[in-house]
Amino acid sequence: MKNFEDVYRELEEMFIKGLPAYIQKINKEINDGIILKEFCNTKLNEDCKRYPSFSFKMNEAEYDEKDRIIENTVFAVGIEINLEKDYENKTIELWRYEKAIERLIDEYDGKNWIYLEVTGVKENIICLKITCEE
Repeated sequence: MKNFEDVYRELEEMFIKGLPAYIQKINKEINDGIILKEFCNTKLNEDCKRYPSFSFKMNEAEYDEKDRIIENTVFAVGIEINLEKDYENKTIELWRYEKAIERLIDEYDGKNWIYLEVTGVKENIICLKITCEE
């Protein structure tokens, strides 16, 4: 099974350093007065109390029979988006952050995985699937 440590470090680099540029792209593209702010996080697994922020969730690591044959490990993780509770544009902002994250993932050339994708959104958690070679 692939060690998650290298994957984690690369995810941290991607989200902390790379995501702000994609948030700005979404703001420029959809110029309707709703401005996404950059996340307050300075680390991937930080317990940030300011808004907007995100929380990293490790859901599972799979290594089933098929994966053993092709020597892959699959990690399921989530990025929980934390926005102000009584904000009228909360839903719109959540989906714009999801769009920025999806674009970042599409254009990012990962070194520690062969495939990374957004698999869905549950409430305010963006679910990611990471497939790594051994």
